[in-house]
Amino acid sequence: MSDETGQGGARGMRGRADTTRKLAVAGRDRPGSLSDRVAAAIGRRIVTGHYGPGDTLPTEPKLQHEFGVSRTAVREAVRLLSAKGLTVSRPKIGTRVRPRAEWNMLDSDVLSWQLDQRPSDEFIQSLFEMREIIEPAAAARAAERATPEEIEALRVALDGIQDRERGSSDQIRADLAFHMTVLEASHNPMLRSVGSLIESGLVLSFSLGWRNVMGDDAIVHHRDVYEAVRSRDPEQAYIAMRRLLRNAKGNVLDSIWIGDHGAAEPADEVR
Repeated sequence: MSDETGQGGARGMRGRADTTRKLAVAGRDRPGSLSDRVAAAIGRRIVTGHYGPGDTLPTEPKLQHEFGVSRTAVREAVRLLSAKGLTVSRPKIGTRVRPRAEWNMLDSDVLSWQLDQRPSDEFIQSLFEMREIIEPAAAARAAERATPEEIEALRVALDGIQDRERGSSDQIRADLAFHMTVLEASHNPMLRSVGSLIESGLVLSFSLGWRNVMGDDAIVHHRDVYEAVRSRDPEQAYIAMRRLLRNAKGNVLDSIWIGDHGAAEPADEVR
């Protein structure tokens, strides 16, 4: 990761933040229906703890008044939140927030709402733990089963990671393509299905590192995965992917810590 700390570097990082965040929530920042917008507003309040597990949401009339929408829009918004596992509605009781363990954490909106805020260390640890369980095993299977076309697709993605502007949306797309190709090349229908489920999680984990650009060490780790798959070495592919993910997790946690630390400093301080 880059060690930029000056004011110019900070401006550059903010610019990359805008680009990366747009990529991370592609398709969800577009203006949606009234019910979509109400659901998003309430959903953000839930994931940030404004409404905690067991809390009852405001009544329909209160939500209608707050958002200036119809009863139908409010009811549809609540239905959307319930489908994501965030709430449950009961007659004469109202709509309550469900325990966090019951949320659909891989839902693209639930993920993006958490990205809009400062994700907790626990959330980041859980996200990478999921990836560390799935992706090294997929890399090992890919080393055994990848077709020549899939190995070529992996090479093209690696070229994008290496050659595109550091921290750009193009580089992140290449990074996403690299990881999704590994999952596809496992030729395990279960892993491929999981891949489609965790795609939003992958985008989110890349986007969490927006404050810094990808360093040479991360590029080397991707190249190691590619070489192990190309060489048909499942054990080395497993190890290389595990190293890649552990390095990425450390970079993300460091990035967020630096961002929080910097935000607490005087705005006019020159370093």
